[in-house]
Amino acid sequence: MSERNSAIRVDLLSGLFTVLLGTAGLVESLRMPRFAERGVDPNTVPGVTPGLISAALLVFGLLLTLRAIRGAKGGLGVTIHRWNRASILRTVLTIALALTYGMLLFGSFPFIPVTAGFVFVFVVALELVNPDRKLSLPVLIVGAALLALVAAAGIHIVFKEIFLVRLPG
Repeated sequence: MSERNSAIRVDLLSGLFTVLLGTAGLVESLRMPRFAERGVDPNTVPGVTPGLISAALLVFGLLLTLRAIRGAKGGLGVTIHRWNRASILRTVLTIALALTYGMLLFGSFPFIPVTAGFVFVFVVALELVNPDRKLSLPVLIVGAALLALVAAAGIHIVFKEIFLVRLPG
């Protein structure tokens, strides 16, 4: 089997799996309680966030499936032939940082400082291993710090005021 056919098959199977996952999540989120009898705002019911995420998975799964079908007809080529060392490093770093944040820090410490720290470390670390980095280190650090503070505060406000979710700390 050629590399192209293998990539098309992987896209097709991944797309179909993602469609199934998104559909199942959407169905289950619609089955969650709505608390209408308690007069709860419909935007704050438990199924809203999982429903939105599942709908996004469904759409992207469909797009990936369609891409694979179009590629099988000769429309698309493989854009990534092999991963270089920098790509592998960025991927491993992303997974490690996300797991550290999600499994070790989130919930154990106050939300805003942990999230700001995560965003700051994530931006700086990934930029430092980026071979095409154009920013100087001081500019990178200041920009990452500003982004981290705004992101942490913004996420906190959105979840607290719009979704009515209490975050740690």
